[in-house]
Amino acid sequence: MRTKPPPRHRTWVATAFAALVATALLTGAPAAQAANPTLEIDYDAVGTTHIGAQVDSSMALGPSVLESTLDVTNGHIVGGSLDIPTQTMSFDIFGIPARAKVTMTQVGPLTGAIVPTSQLGKSTLTSTVAYDIQLSDVEAKVFGIWWPLAVGSRCHTAEPVTITASTPEGEFFTVNGGGRVTSTYTIGSFTGCAVLNFFDIPGFFPWFGSIPINTLVPGTDNTLELQLSNPRAGTA
Repeated sequence: MRTKPPPRHRTWVATAFAALVATALLTGAPAAQAANPTLEIDYDAVGTTHIGAQVDSSMALGPSVLESTLDVTNGHIVGGSLDIPTQTMSFDIFGIPARAKVTMTQVGPLTGAIVPTSQLGKSTLTSTVAYDIQLSDVEAKVFGIWWPLAVGSRCHTAEPVTITASTPEGEFFTVNGGGRVTSTYTIGSFTGCAVLNFFDIPGFFPWFGSIPINTLVPGTDNTLELQLSNPRAGTA
């Protein structure tokens, strides 16, 4: 199957990005310049995250757009954002099918750096961003019916969840092509959550009773994978 070639203006923009950034990183900015020049660059972003602990389930991230402000003198990302659309995550609660809406709201700017390697034109990317994670519309499937397990309207992480994602070892990131980043991150305790109340049915699951969110979600074994592609002039 033949693919349609990319629009000429987009190819030109990507090439210009690469040339400008490469020149700045190799030569540095003029000494008399008062402020470092910056570029606004957007990338398409799509990927997944796996939540460990008792949840042990994956959720799609995106499609979205990573907006970045790049200092072309030193390759630092001095600002940016990555909006994550609200998704529904499916999981089990001790063998009972469940699902919940997950809303990730960015807290503070996205920062990081693009670092050149010994291979011309190839770099690595490290980025850090924090999110407030909110859970809502939790449901459990019992006897073939989805039953609401209300957690309230303010069930969210007590502290923002910081995610630092980097180019995997052996891979590269290019300004005019993008690349893959991965992360392992920690989710701390939640606050403002009502307990999950199950039916008390003798002989079926009378031992469930009420289950706090903090016995299910917090943990250190959460992973993320994100593919960045289609660089273009930013709109920020």
